[in-house]
Amino acid sequence: MLSKRENALVALKGGIPEYVPCFYDACQIIPAATSLETPELGAPGYDGYGVHQTPTESAGGMFTPTPTVPPVLTDITQWKSSVHFPDYTQVPFDFIVAKEREIMHLNPDLFVQDLFCPNGIFERLHFLMGFENAMVALYEEPEAVYDLAGAIADKKIEYIQMADKYYHPDFFTYLDDYAYMTGLMMSPELFRELFKPHIARIVEACKKTGMIYKQHCCGKMEDLFDDFLDIGVTVFDPVQPVNDIVAMKKRAGNKAAIMGGLDVQNVVDRADVTGDEIKAEVRRCIDTYGPGGRYVIYGASLNMYDPRQYAPGGRLFAVSQACEEYGRIY
Repeated sequence: MLSKRENALVALKGGIPEYVPCFYDACQIIPAATSLETPELGAPGYDGYGVHQTPTESAGGMFTPTPTVPPVLTDITQWKSSVHFPDYTQVPFDFIVAKEREIMHLNPDLFVQDLFCPNGIFERLHFLMGFENAMVALYEEPEAVYDLAGAIADKKIEYIQMADKYYHPDFFTYLDDYAYMTGLMMSPELFRELFKPHIARIVEACKKTGMIYKQHCCGKMEDLFDDFLDIGVTVFDPVQPVNDIVAMKKRAGNKAAIMGGLDVQNVVDRADVTGDEIKAEVRRCIDTYGPGGRYVIYGASLNMYDPRQYAPGGRLFAVSQACEEYGRIY
C-alpha cells in the first residue's frame, strides 16, 4: 500500500490514487518568509518590498498591510522610483532553511513538501497601493500596471531559483487571488492582458527547476480556469465549492488535479460545528469530487497554522480522520 505522501502525489500528478488523500495529513506547508514576502513569522514589520504588514486574526494569522501605515506606492506611473524590491543575496538561506526544518519538523520522506509563496503579482500590487487604488490603476494606467507586474514576476522567478536550490520542495504554490466568493475581481479580458503573460513566465520558470507549480486562487475563479490550463498549470488550490468543481475536472481531463472542495467557511471553521457535520462534509467531497482521481481534500481553513487543530479533538484532525475512514473504503 502506498504511503500517504506517495498516495497524495499520485492524485496531485493527475492519477488515480489508492484512496482519497487529505492535504492535512499528507502534506507539510513551508512558509515563504525567507522570500521576504512577509515579515518574520508572527510579528508585525516591514517586508522586502517596504510594505508594513501585521498578522490578522480574521485571516487566521496571515499577514495583511497595516492600515495605519501609508502605502508604498501612490502613483503607479512612478513605480520605478517608489518600489523597493527584495535583495535575496542578503538572505542567509542555509541558516533559515535549517531552522525551519527543525521548528516545523519538515520530513520530505513522509510528507509532500509544499512551499507557499504569498502575494502574487496582483496581490503584491494592492499590497503596495491599497486595494482601491490598485483597482483604479488597472483601468486608468494599464501599461504601468503591466510593467510593474512584469518586474514583480521577475522577482518571483528569482525566488523560484532560490527555492529550488535551498528547499527542493515537491510543489511551489503561488498564491494570488483574483476572485471573490461570487465572481472575479476583474474581467477575464483584463486578467489576460495584464497578468496572464507574466504568470505564464513564472509557470515556465518553475517547471524548468523540476518543482511542480500549483496555482492558489480563492473564490469563484472558474472563469479563469481555462486560462490557467492554457499556460500549463497542473494543480489548483483551494478550489472552493462555490465553483463547479465537477465541471472543472471534466474540462481539465488528465491535465490537472484539484486540491480543495472542502467548505471551510460554512462548515469546518464555523464556531458551533459538530463532528458529525465535519464527517458529512468530508463524505460530500469524496462522493462529489473523488470519482476519476486527480483530487485531494483541502480547504484554506483559518485553523491551518494552529497545531492544536491537528491533534485529537481538533477540527483538522476530524477532517483527516473522516477522510481516512471513508476515503479508504470509497
